[in-house]
Parts: sequence; structure tokens; C-alpha cells
Amino acid sequence: MRGHVRKRGKKWAIVLDVGTDPQTGKRKQRWFSGYATKRDAEKELAEKINEIENGTFVMPKNISMAEYLEYWLEKYASNRLSPTTLYGYRMIIEKHIVPAIGDIRLQKLRPLDIQTYYDEKGESLSGKTLTQHHRVLRKALDYAFRMQLIIKNPADVVSPPKIIKYKARALTLDEVRLLIEKLKESEYLNVPINVVLSLGLRRGELLALKWEDIDFNKGIITIQRNLVRAGTKLVFKDPKSETSNRKLKLSPTLLSMLKEHRRKQLEHKIAFESLYCANDFLFCKENGEPINPAGFSHRFGDFLRRHDDLPNVRLHDLRHTNATLMLQQNISPKIASSRLGHSNISITLDLYSHVLFDMEEKTANLMDDILYKAK
Repeated sequence: MRGHVRKRGKKWAIVLDVGTDPQTGKRKQRWFSGYATKRDAEKELAEKINEIENGTFVMPKNISMAEYLEYWLEKYASNRLSPTTLYGYRMIIEKHIVPAIGDIRLQKLRPLDIQTYYDEKGESLSGKTLTQHHRVLRKALDYAFRMQLIIKNPADVVSPPKIIKYKARALTLDEVRLLIEKLKESEYLNVPINVVLSLGLRRGELLALKWEDIDFNKGIITIQRNLVRAGTKLVFKDPKSETSNRKLKLSPTLLSMLKEHRRKQLEHKIAFESLYCANDFLFCKENGEPINPAGFSHRFGDFLRRHDDLPNVRLHDLRHTNATLMLQQNISPKIASSRLGHSNISITLDLYSHVLFDMEEKTANLMDDILYKAK
């Protein structure tokens, strides 16, 4: 039950549950008073519960930002967002937005309040992170505007924080070969990192791979799922875009590495016997459980720090390395885009325009030979 009725003096009132306090975890309640009889109150309670269940309940106009955002998460966002996105929104709201502006009434929230929030948070959070906060707040307030709870969206006139883009660092061919040599020391990282270097997979795509995705006879691997963390759980999502669902040809060397990796994994499975989790993952813990993507990145970072002769790059930079090497070796942008799983070739051309520009001198010299030096 989401509420009850009780007598207050000579009148009856409705006590309606409207969510929980993000900070204390306690129930939030709204009171509606002034009903002459218990029957009238019970009838109105039933109608409001029905409105909540159908998502048509309109909150009172004196609702606080904390109450409204909890309502928006439960009754609007939860039905429209993936579990991982919803979790991210909830963390932003509960850990950051509510402690800062949760006490302000929804109708009293001003652009200055939002701008002050960004300015203060900017001292500890990056522009990219604050832009995510802006996106969440703007969406939530837009819904309030469309439901006529507010006459305008104050977030519309506040500029989102400036994002300083991370500049990807692609390894040179010599650095890649040194990394491959050093990886032989790590049974945990050797094969998965070689897969990333060879295929340019995203982290979630790599850790979601299963043995059923590989056709060893044809030497083809299928990328069809993504492993991400949602709160304390690891969940599967569809690939980032329709074109991210793709089939890739495996090189003979990589195919041989995967066959040997499978043999070793089967030995671990036999050793663990009934304690082994038969999830069929290519890359997993010794007992078969999936690997936390963030933990995998940390392990890669620790590996690089232990080797001073290797550059300190992100795991995702290996995907950029794969793309850069393909283009530098005159593999067509169309093929590179397809292998990377980009939704269209323009993304590839935009991300790696610097690589193509660096090849301009080689192209100019080639055209010079064709046009003017032919016998």
C-alpha cells in the first residue's frame, strides 16, 4: 500500500508515500487534508494511488527538489532508461545534486542556484562530469515544465560547464611491439590485451566475449554484447550502436593464442570442479566469474607502472592505437570504420583526421611520382 487515511481533528487526511529520502533512506510522505468523511478520504487515496501506478500523479506545487527528483527517477526515468544509465543518474542526484540544492522548492529554483552549484562543484569535478550533471538536471526540469509544475526550465539558460577533451595517445609501432613483448610476463593480461590491439575492441566488448562467439574453423569472432557495471552488479547491454554488432576475421597468430588460452582455461575449470562458474567467458576470473571492467583497467594501469619503459596510457588508447595503425598502413577508412564498429565512416574520419593529415606528404610524393616521374 502506498498510503493510508487518518483522522485529524474533525476532518480526515490522506498520507501518501512518494518515495524515499536519498540521504537518509527514510520514507517521504505527502499529506492531503480537509476530507469530511473517511469514505471521501479513502476514495481520494485510491485515485491518487492509481495515478502513481499509471505515472499521472502530479506532485503538489510546494515540493522540494529532493522530493521531485526522487519522484522523477521512480516514475519517469526508471521506465525509460537502461539500468546502467538509471544507476548513473541516481548517483549524480543522490550524491551531488540533492545535498547541494535538494532543500530548494522546485518552483523557487533559479538559474543562479544552478550556476552556483556548477561553480562550486567545478573545484573538485571535471567539466565532462559536470556536463553529465547538467544533462540530468535539465532533463528532470524539462519534465517538470511539460507537466506544468514550473513555468520555465531554469537549466535552459545556464551554460553547461566547458569540457576539456582528453587527447588520446596512440602508441607507435615500436611501442606496441615492446608492449607485446612485456605482456608475455602476465598470464592475466597477455591474451586480452593482444585481442584489443589486434581488433580494436572496447573494454566492455572484450570482457563480454564468450567462446560461442568464436568460429575456430572460419577464424571469425562475433561482437554482439557489452559488459558494464550497474551499481554493484555486472550486466550485459547491447552493443553501442547497430554497427557495433559485427564479425571480425582473426589473424592466424591471434587465433593460435586464443586456442592456447582456451586450453589453459579448461585446466582451471577442471581444478575448480563444481566451484567453477560455467559462464563461457573468454576472459574471466580463475573460477569463471566475469571480470569487473574497472578492475581490469586498473590491472592494466598497474602493469604499465611496473614497466618504466612503457608509456602510461589508458586501456581505451589501445583501441585508438589499433585504428591509427590501420590507417597508417593504408587500410581504407571504410574498412577501419567497419572493424571498429563506428556507426558511420564520418566518425572515423573525424577522430583520426590527424593521422590522415600526417599521410599527406607521402600521398603528395606518390602523386608526384605518378604524374611527373613516369617513363
